[in-house]
Formats: sequence, structure tokens, C-alpha cells
Amino acid sequence: MVLAIVDRVEDDVLVLVTPTKPNREIHLPCSLFQGMNEGDVVRITVEKDEEKRKDIEKDIKDQRTRLKRVNL
Repeated sequence: MVLAIVDRVEDDVLVLVTPTKPNREIHLPCSLFQGMNEGDVVRITVEKDEEKRKDIEKDIKDQRTRLKRVNL
């Protein structure tokens, strides 16, 4: 988990700043986070999803297989 503060909005991008040294900036699209305002404190959690990754890889493999079967 990362704690950050909404510092500003620039061109539909939220600019978050971490409060710990060294400060880091995180840029995220405003469209994903409605209702955020300057000064809001947020927690960001990123989780790796291996199961979903396997599903997506299988879908891509299936699409490639189907494309190879197309006669031009």
C-alpha cells in the first residue's frame, strides 16, 4: 500500500505525491478517480493477479490461432 496526497490536477491527470522522503510523484488519469480534489489523502494498493494473467494469455493465444486460420 502507498499513501499519497492529491497535489494537483494537470490536463486531466491527477498528480499524487507521497509524503515520505524522497517524495515521489504518481500520475493517474482523472477519469479513473472521480471526485478527487487537491489535498485529498489516498491509499493505493496494487495486487498481482496471476489467475487473470493466465486467462488473458490464453485468450491472446486463442486469438492468434484463429488469425492464422484466416485465408487471405
